[in-house]
Amino acid sequence: MMFRSPRFVAAMACFSLAMMTFTAGKSSAEEAKAIDVLGKAKMTVPSEFKPSEKKSRIIEHEFKVGEGDAAARLTMMRAGGGVAQNIKRWKGQFSGGKEEDQKTETVKAGPFELHLVDVTGSFAESMGGGPFFGGRTVQRENYAMVGAIFASEDGGMYFAKLVGPAETVKANREKFVEMTKSVGK
Repeated sequence: MMFRSPRFVAAMACFSLAMMTFTAGKSSAEEAKAIDVLGKAKMTVPSEFKPSEKKSRIIEHEFKVGEGDAAARLTMMRAGGGVAQNIKRWKGQFSGGKEEDQKTETVKAGPFELHLVDVTGSFAESMGGGPFFGGRTVQRENYAMVGAIFASEDGGMYFAKLVGPAETVKANREKFVEMTKSVGK
């Protein structure tokens, strides 16, 4: 009975575990493409935006946009505070940049008032500690951000931010905006 030997059973158990892990990883990556926004709508993430490891515990979803050193980071999370205060904080993370590249617009998207924010210049990236806990800061020259604040009527807020080299962010801005407006479809 070769098929019931302890080695065969152990090998099959390892194989089954590996397949479950592979399937679970594949399933969660596929599920990450439709992001729940505050239980009110789903946001469809472009297939070019690849799920990646979260760099912070407060981030709910993270994606890599672009390749290599030119890649940008797309993060999504529930948020608090006021819309104006968060926009001011985001803009405060940048210095310099062309005035025409600094803009804010507000549109209606599904159940949300959607605030879109574009900023360029030198980005003060926090290297640990998060936005409220300090840590070492590194200046990233020629960076850009397009961010979205989803504000619901009940006061809930959700953030999506694409930050990285200006060329990558600008090349993917329309996809980002289309993604944020997909909550209205």
